[in-house]
Amino acid sequence: MEMVGKMDTAIEQCIFKSDILTGKTAIVTGASRGIGAAIARSLCETGAQVVLCSRSSEAVTQTTDTLQSDGYTAHAIAADIGQKADVETLIEETLTKFSQIDILVNNAGITRDTLLMRLKDEDWDAVLQTNLTGTMYCTREVLRPMIRQKSGRIINISSVIGLMGNVGQAPYAAAKAGIIGLTKTTAKEVGSRGITVNAIAPGFITTDMTAELPEEFQNKLLELIPLQNFGTPEDVANTVCFLASDAARYITGQTFQVDGGMVM
Repeated sequence: MEMVGKMDTAIEQCIFKSDILTGKTAIVTGASRGIGAAIARSLCETGAQVVLCSRSSEAVTQTTDTLQSDGYTAHAIAADIGQKADVETLIEETLTKFSQIDILVNNAGITRDTLLMRLKDEDWDAVLQTNLTGTMYCTREVLRPMIRQKSGRIINISSVIGLMGNVGQAPYAAAKAGIIGLTKTTAKEVGSRGITVNAIAPGFITTDMTAELPEEFQNKLLELIPLQNFGTPEDVANTVCFLASDAARYITGQTFQVDGGMVM
């Protein structure tokens, strides 16, 4: 029992030590609010210097200013990850400011929810372009600097919807499923270069957007979750910090479901 206790303590210190990411530079896309903002804050709290990216210059600057006022090293860059030129600028500016990129968190995403028979081509294209192609752009652009330094952590935010599908979310489900395939392929291509690539599939996470859902709908969702409560953005952020740390050095090509047991 004493040995188990010592092991648990060692694991806890390894994962949650406040400076486990000191000296690391991270990029978080879709970082102005919700899950992205929580990921950015958690990475800062574990010692990383963080570049926050969002299409909205005002929103991402406001989130970044809050982190800076709390004493963290954070930098805002407005960019639309669905545009290749914006992604190139994002990576170039990050390297100019911090000289290296150790962690990339592909979190940015949009939805255009409707039944497939009513889905407009432009809505399908918009969701795939941002959620899947944008993830590819960011990943592809960051690989060269990571390969040069022979290390890196890429963490893609997918969704349980990519695993199970959902009525009215065909483009979102397709994009999130595609992210899982992209994760596995990239992991196989760059594993020999010291780069790990993993995905996180959140379930129902409470944010400002989900809080507006009708109570009756939320109660129905709770019935599907064995833990009988919704996740928080911090639950996802904690998993990101683990995967970004040396504690996860031997994990790659995997999809971690942060869903309270909703999909199993």
